[in-house]
Amino acid sequence: MNEHDLKRALRAEAPPAGFAGRVMQRIEAGETQPRPSRNAPQWWRAAAASVTLAMVLGGYATHKAVEYRRGIEAKEQVLEAMRITSEKVRYAQQEVRAIGTHD
Repeated sequence: MNEHDLKRALRAEAPPAGFAGRVMQRIEAGETQPRPSRNAPQWWRAAAASVTLAMVLGGYATHKAVEYRRGIEAKEQVLEAMRITSEKVRYAQQEVRAIGTHD
């Protein structure tokens, strides 16, 4: 927004026809609270946005935690497979050595 737009937005304007009469009727009727604007943000929109954001962030954090745990489990499985393979190779080497000493 530039200075020209600001001046145009803040220039004095005459109220719409019947404005004074409506104000006087409200005063006489005892209405003291202004009516809410149609464009006024309502608290429920902010609450809904907060709940949605919390759900999205919570879901993302849960997804990352599950992914991390799966990675740990895969690592443990690889290490176990390597341990078993090492035992089998060691056993095979012992058998080969035993065969070689009998000759």
